[in-house]
Amino acid sequence: MSGRFIKAALAALVLIVAFGLPARAQATRTWVSGVGDDANPCSRTAPCKTFAGAISKTAAAGEINCLDPAGYGALTITKALTINCEGTLGSVLVSGTNAIVVNAGPNDNITLKGLEFEGLNTGINGIQFLAGKSLEAHKIQIRNFTASGIDVEPTVSAQVFISEAYITGGAGSAINLKPGAAANLSASLNTVRLNNNATGLNVDSTATSGTIRVTFRDSVAAGNSGAGVSATGGTNAVRVLSDRSASVNNATGLVATNATAAILASGTTVTGNQTGLNVVTGGRLLTYGTNNVNANIGVDGVFTTTLTQE
Repeated sequence: MSGRFIKAALAALVLIVAFGLPARAQATRTWVSGVGDDANPCSRTAPCKTFAGAISKTAAAGEINCLDPAGYGALTITKALTINCEGTLGSVLVSGTNAIVVNAGPNDNITLKGLEFEGLNTGINGIQFLAGKSLEAHKIQIRNFTASGIDVEPTVSAQVFISEAYITGGAGSAINLKPGAAANLSASLNTVRLNNNATGLNVDSTATSGTIRVTFRDSVAAGNSGAGVSATGGTNAVRVLSDRSASVNNATGLVATNATAAILASGTTVTGNQTGLNVVTGGRLLTYGTNNVNANIGVDGVFTTTLTQE
């Protein structure tokens, strides 16, 4: 067999093997670093530089981890994903845009953990949740956005879990829960601090024919120029439970607007506000008889209904 024939056969074999190999598989876990490069495979030893660079190399339901303190850039999430920077400082700094947008599928769960967001007083939303099965945000700080710190406006039913969050300096609501279409929304907010925004917690069902149920537990809304906690009802019910929480030094402590809106208060302190309790157009404020409403600057206000303990 001639040498030329052998070389041709080997070349053909190389082509067959090369074209037969699958494309590089996405990794279940990827890594980002302030000194990384988005051309890298996003492994621990060859990390990417941004979240946007890492997400295309991360499998659905996979996880992006931060190796070191850095700013990792804005991101749109379109699949199930966890971003975990709890062991270090993972930051997203934006101007004139949203920081992280979640627009995922109906069965996709999104987790954001250990992140800091800075809007420089021009960023729109820190986290915007448009679609997905659930959003979990844990151990986060959000500052200085013009719309909302966390904006939740899905058009399909979803769940939201927020814990150990500090949101401040916003020109809009610290947390805005306003689903659209026929979406039902349930939200659990635990140990959140909503300080120095236009509104602390805003819950609004006027854009949906679904229902909204929210728990605001072990949390504080303070120093907001509008309401600390606001519930506005639409076609269907809005129910907000304020449990072991405080709404202090705001324009209004608790306000319920329209007959389908109700705030239920248990172990809640409402003090130092211009108005403590306020109802508008038939809104309802219900008490379990365990609250402290006093020393508000203008009027304390009154609950509309006292509930019996069982």
